[in-house]
Amino acid sequence: MIETKQQMKHALKSFRPDLVFYLSNSVSWLLLFFLPIEHALMFVVLVFALSGWALGTWPQPIISLGILLYLELVGISDFAQGLEGYAQSFVWLLVSTFIIASAFESTGLGRRIALSIFSIVKGNATASIGLVILALTILSFLIPTGAGRIAMILPVCVGLIEVVRKNGDNPAYAKSVLLGVTFTSSFMSFALITGSSSSVYAASTIQLMTGFDWNYLYWFIVNVPLALTMLLVLWLVLMWRYPIKLDHWSKGRAYIKEKLGEMGSVTINEKKLLTISLFMLAGWMTEPFHGYSVAMVAMFSAVLSCLPLFGVQQWKQASSAINWNIIILFGAAYALADAMQTNGTADWIAQGLVAYIPPQSPLLAAIVMLVLVTVFRLGFANMLGVTAVFLPLTISLAEALAINPVWLAQIVIITCSFGYFLPTQSPANLMTFALNRYSKADLFQVGIVLFIVTVPIMFLFAFFYWPLIGLSPYR
Repeated sequence: MIETKQQMKHALKSFRPDLVFYLSNSVSWLLLFFLPIEHALMFVVLVFALSGWALGTWPQPIISLGILLYLELVGISDFAQGLEGYAQSFVWLLVSTFIIASAFESTGLGRRIALSIFSIVKGNATASIGLVILALTILSFLIPTGAGRIAMILPVCVGLIEVVRKNGDNPAYAKSVLLGVTFTSSFMSFALITGSSSSVYAASTIQLMTGFDWNYLYWFIVNVPLALTMLLVLWLVLMWRYPIKLDHWSKGRAYIKEKLGEMGSVTINEKKLLTISLFMLAGWMTEPFHGYSVAMVAMFSAVLSCLPLFGVQQWKQASSAINWNIIILFGAAYALADAMQTNGTADWIAQGLVAYIPPQSPLLAAIVMLVLVTVFRLGFANMLGVTAVFLPLTISLAEALAINPVWLAQIVIITCSFGYFLPTQSPANLMTFALNRYSKADLFQVGIVLFIVTVPIMFLFAFFYWPLIGLSPYR
């Protein structure tokens, strides 16, 4: 057993991602001898995208821009056509979310909201785990970027962990808090259409390929009940896996009170930002009534936050918070999806899968996509990359099987958030794992339990709840 572990460690150390990247991209050209030329060339670009985004040999933006160049060089689509992805309104929704997240950071409103929620704890430490989950859930509605939400709440969580450590170290508490943050981030990434760049991209791609126009309220009705159920399961799993023997919570309450005291009274800028945020949220929820898109409402709110008199931050500060790497990736992912559709490769792959899946078999189709996406998701630190590859295929497969493509796409979108097993599967995993308060084994063990429990829950919602609100598995 010891020898096996040592051999595995040696194999991991000798693994060369750069060698795999160059070798896989070289070998991919051999597909020209086995596949129809138009599909072989598309696979060459797909291998470049998959290996580049997953292995990190080249910077992610270089891979993304390289995809745009590659598509024209192999004759699949024009470079100008690839750039059309950056003109989509959803790209500017992403830009707006980064600006809004910057406002929360500069004013401290996000941290105040988190502290205020934690101050509700009057009993034991176990209740505080539930409030960590609750705080991050509430922040998900106001701060539409995963990294922004975690940046607000993580310092508070670390402070609470330190208070517990100084008063008799309790490793179970630290593990519960940090794993709670990690998995809550995963669940909320699909719960809201603004929950992650992947959700924003998915809504955009579904509109491109099917003509179905998601709005904020309907996405909310479809996904939030499922996410809340998963969050309850998460809390129960954490309490079962890491029972906390720390009933006395006076030190924790004192810490929260101290930090709120340090922040002082609510500032004018915090009040302004809260007003802007509530206006933005109301605008998103009422989109079906007034007709202004989620992206436009977000952009209006972002601009408002930077204006003299009404605003809470300077443009120079806000613009520096925009993650242009994600924006570049988003546009390239959109171009890739468009190319797979117009080139016919997505339909061609789907026709190959149809031979093994009976028509109008939504459960079997969902299981096949669940397995494929979960396996590929192991190698991706950014769920947007794996969503970009599998969403066009999912929609084509659903249409070939006479299944509702929006329904099957939603299964895949949720599955893309299943970064439950490795620290490298998402930025949230990396941010909490870097604190060295839980191990890879802790993440994997809790992740496996959550996967086993939440997958059946997802299918129950998909087959029994979604049809009641108009999202049937059948066309």
